[in-house]
Amino acid sequence: MQYDAIILAGGESSSELKKIAPYDNEALIIIGNYPMIYFVYNAVRQCPGIRKIVVSGPVDSLRNILPREELLFFVPSGNNAVESLANAVELLKKEATSEKILIMPTDIPFITREAIEDFIKHCEKSQSDFYYPLTSKETNEKAFPGVKRTYVRLKEGVFTGGNLFMVKTQLIDTFLDLALKLVIRRKNPLAIARLFGLGLVWKFITGTLSLLAAEKRFHQVTGIKGKAIISTYAQIGVDVDKPSDLDLAQEYLGDIKF
Repeated sequence: MQYDAIILAGGESSSELKKIAPYDNEALIIIGNYPMIYFVYNAVRQCPGIRKIVVSGPVDSLRNILPREELLFFVPSGNNAVESLANAVELLKKEATSEKILIMPTDIPFITREAIEDFIKHCEKSQSDFYYPLTSKETNEKAFPGVKRTYVRLKEGVFTGGNLFMVKTQLIDTFLDLALKLVIRRKNPLAIARLFGLGLVWKFITGTLSLLAAEKRFHQVTGIKGKAIISTYAQIGVDVDKPSDLDLAQEYLGDIKF
């Protein structure tokens, strides 16, 4: 099965990142020998299951960075990640597109073909509308000792949210409305839980919330059948949004040459 992919490359660098990497757009930050966007693009393009790739961001700059190819498209970014996603979706709607779309930000330079393909493989095992990865604290710290992430305690263990997801194309408009609410709250797990009712909030606070219960409640509230995928690839759960993350990326990726 083949899929289309969207890379959201319109995010502005944080003020702290700009102090050590003077770029307004995080996609353009140089890590070793390449801009950050190139690491993400390269991992996606290596996946044989990915067909079209749409990059939403500063079009002129991105065209100068990424190779010219028939199945690579560019659209301007919006005022936030959801608008940027909507712009990319509109382009895909103009031609025949895949049944599901893989979506990811540009600030995950650690991402690899293997991590993406493993996520897709697990998605294909479930008949759901929306797929979202989690990585455990143990997985992240084993691969990147000392890495700082926001973790939540669930019945199954301690996890952080991943940085890519898959959504069924026919539900993308419904998903965009929900995504706006989630993006606003993405750094606050408790705020996300509040969207789904006091009962879920209490289970979240007490650490007794299970993935199955969260999935059922998500479906009841949104009408979207979601599936959490526990990934064993830490590259999915680590992004670059602060100086310590960039230092980590330089350490692990600085010598890579494509």
